Amino acid sequence: MELRLEVLLAILGMAAVTYASRAGGYAVLRSVRPPAFVEAMLRHLPGALFIAYVAPPLLAGSLPAWAGAVVVVGTQLATRNLGVAICAGVAAVWGVQAALW
Repeated sequence: MELRLEVLLAILGMAAVTYASRAGGYAVLRSVRPPAFVEAMLRHLPGALFIAYVAPPLLAGSLPAWAGAVVVVGTQLATRNLGVAICAGVAAVWGVQAALW
C-alpha cells in the first residue's frame, strides 16, 4: 500500500472543513441567540431527519419495510421509547426478510 500525498491532503482538508463547519455552528449559536422559529426548527430537526431516512423505503413499497414501519409505530405507541421502537422495527424487517428467503 502506498501513501499518496495528494490523497492524504484531500482527506485532511475534508476533515478540517467538516470540523470548521460544526465548530462554527456551535460558536455562532453560543454568541447569537437565534430567533424563536429557528429554535423551533432545530427542536424538530431529528424527527424530520428520521422521516427522510424512512420515507424512501416505504415509498418503494417492500413488505419488510412496511412491516418494520407498523412495528415501529406500534412499539412507539406502547412504550413511548424511540430507541426500543427502532430496534423492534429493525428486528421486524430482518424477520420478514428471513421469512421471505
